[in-house]
Amino acid sequence: MTAISKPRLSGWNVLYRYSLFEAGDSAWSLIIVSTYFGTFLQVVLKEPGADFGWAVTAGALIVAAISPILGAAADNSGRRQPYLRFFVFGVVICTAGLPWAVTVPVAMLLFILAYICVNGAFTFFTAMTPAVSNERNVFTVISMTVGVGYAGGLVCILVLSRLVPVDALASRVFLPMALIYLAFAFPAMYLSPDFAPKGLPRFDLVAAYGRMRQTFREARRYRHLFRFLIADFLYENAVASVITLMGLYSRNVMGFKSSELEALFGPSIIVAMLAAWFIFGPLVRAIGPRKTVLVDLLIWLLLFASVLVIRPGVTLDLGAFHLNAKWLFTVVVAPLAGMGLAGIWSSSRILLTALTPAGKSGEFWGLYNLSGRTASVLGDATWSLILSMLGEQLFGYQVAVAALAGYVLLGAALIVTLPNVRPTSLNFLQPYQIVGAGEKT
Repeated sequence: MTAISKPRLSGWNVLYRYSLFEAGDSAWSLIIVSTYFGTFLQVVLKEPGADFGWAVTAGALIVAAISPILGAAADNSGRRQPYLRFFVFGVVICTAGLPWAVTVPVAMLLFILAYICVNGAFTFFTAMTPAVSNERNVFTVISMTVGVGYAGGLVCILVLSRLVPVDALASRVFLPMALIYLAFAFPAMYLSPDFAPKGLPRFDLVAAYGRMRQTFREARRYRHLFRFLIADFLYENAVASVITLMGLYSRNVMGFKSSELEALFGPSIIVAMLAAWFIFGPLVRAIGPRKTVLVDLLIWLLLFASVLVIRPGVTLDLGAFHLNAKWLFTVVVAPLAGMGLAGIWSSSRILLTALTPAGKSGEFWGLYNLSGRTASVLGDATWSLILSMLGEQLFGYQVAVAALAGYVLLGAALIVTLPNVRPTSLNFLQPYQIVGAGEKT
């Protein structure tokens, strides 16, 4: 009989000490990446929108290069929180400095550094999953964490959008967002349980490379995990691109103003939050993570089809009601995007957890971040190149959307070949492997 691992945290403690971090992470992505930094570049600094894509691509490329090594270093030392704190403070400093960036190079540099730090922090946050959950409650913990993330994003867009009545004031949100991110990250940085240390919590680059080489030498042993990472790389080309592209598309093609983005993103975030809590958590428990990932990829294909159909000038006549393109985009495309994002973050994390031994969580979550960030490089480079070649007009955006749909289809083809595994006690820490917040190490 397999022993049941016992999590260090439960109930509200998980919410406060762990899940709250994702509220800040999701809010930062929504406020900085999806909404206001692109506007700041275009309207305030007069830089072409496609250059925003290249900035994200540069940041993602660096993240892809360092994530596996960071994760391997954490596994080698046994700790996650010291690395988490380093990157969180990096996010705060760089984001808070954006309002004073008066030139494009300075703004790009601060954004890229903040983007690197956000993703570095997220790698170590997710690698703490085996310390705060077990095989019985991981479905609840991850779906709750994703839902809390979207709730944080919703609150922040409702509050911070009030600071930007016109696009020229986009820089007003940067300093408040930095402080909000720090507040949400603080409990996970200092109050959440961490892995018990194997030695001094120091960055040992040589040992980290050694762990990575050993893992790749044993690739056959982890063949399903590597196949999942390739599939994730393919469909996250679309996921990462939608996060960065949606703000530009809604403004440049659909005609939304910054003051209207609250009405656009609101339904998307609400659907994402509810879907994470009430749809994908129970669905993963019922049919397993692999099948749930496939269901979610179908939602993404419906999303891209809707974007291609709903364009400026399109109306839907329902007798006395005439629904214009902006209204349809708000009630069809935005909720589908929210549901698709919630499904990816919920089901993919659980599938990865089921494929990952607890002792290699830092390394494999680093590889997962490598997969996602290299996907971001390719995905953002794909639409940036297409827009650079075809122009930031409707046709260029439609070609970019079709290309992203192709990545989803390729990823789904690989997911079909994976076993429908579920998490077991081998994927989580036992009590003696955990050190609680405030305990001496």
